[in-house]
Amino acid sequence: MRRPEFFCIGPVVLDRVIEVDRIPGPDDKAFISAKYDTAGGPARNVAFALASWGERVIAASVVGDDSIGQRLLDRLSEAGVGTDAIERVPDLETASCTIIVDGTGERAILIDPIDDAVLARIGSSLRPSAGDAVLANLFHDHAAFDALTEARSVGALAFIDLEWPEIGRWGWAAAGRAAAAADVVVTNRQVLKAFAEERGLAPDDRAAAALAHEFKPTGGRVCVTLGADGVLARDGNHLFRLAAMPVTPKNTTGAGDRFLAGLARALTAGIPFERSLAHGIAAASLHLAGSGGNWAKVEQAAATVNVCPLSAGVLP
Repeated sequence: MRRPEFFCIGPVVLDRVIEVDRIPGPDDKAFISAKYDTAGGPARNVAFALASWGERVIAASVVGDDSIGQRLLDRLSEAGVGTDAIERVPDLETASCTIIVDGTGERAILIDPIDDAVLARIGSSLRPSAGDAVLANLFHDHAAFDALTEARSVGALAFIDLEWPEIGRWGWAAAGRAAAAADVVVTNRQVLKAFAEERGLAPDDRAAAALAHEFKPTGGRVCVTLGADGVLARDGNHLFRLAAMPVTPKNTTGAGDRFLAGLARALTAGIPFERSLAHGIAAASLHLAGSGGNWAKVEQAAATVNVCPLSAGVLP
């Protein structure tokens, strides 16, 4: 039986991580306790997680034909991630992202925008097969849609991770189109906050349920990750909650990407959606705690996560 391949699509960047005792506010200062560079970007984070669990992974992205681009390619290859679908563009400076992390694991992220024409090239050459999984964020207003549409047309599972900076850049309409092309939509509390503010709602379970019904993936599955408050999810017309696992975060960077990787890994293996979400929570929690873990540890932790059905009365 052919093993599935996981295609992780989106920008791969250099993360410049700065550790501080606290994240400074406006007109404030903080001392740097440590700093380092690493490969980053949602596609990289998801790919690294899946590769660490022994899956066949291919990253699709664009980097510059520079030393940073080569360093990123080397890091991906060392982690067991295929790089043949990463295009090197002459005269392009590889993008970077600055991440400020405090002692509690909270973070602030400064994103170096990538030109629209460059982003539009990502994922156009991928050819997934039935049983594979394609995972993307909203890196471009139509390229993400095209990649997910191609995936579903051949019987691959299509996942879209909708986060606020990208929705703010491309708009709610683009997010809706990408969602409609997917089997599964993952979004988070930052998107919930923006959604609730636009509609004059409190960012509570009722607003999260409304957001879960706002996106209409072909597969009918949406989950809203809520940090320490767990996950609210929709499977067709059924709503349910999953509690977060108790954990003391060491670094929240990439936790949402670990959730997506765990969810996709479980669903692709045929695990029901509700229990696949538990695997996503377990993967994210182990990452937050700094322990990572192989897939057996994720499965063990997922078994402790309970699912609570919600009544229709949760909806506004």
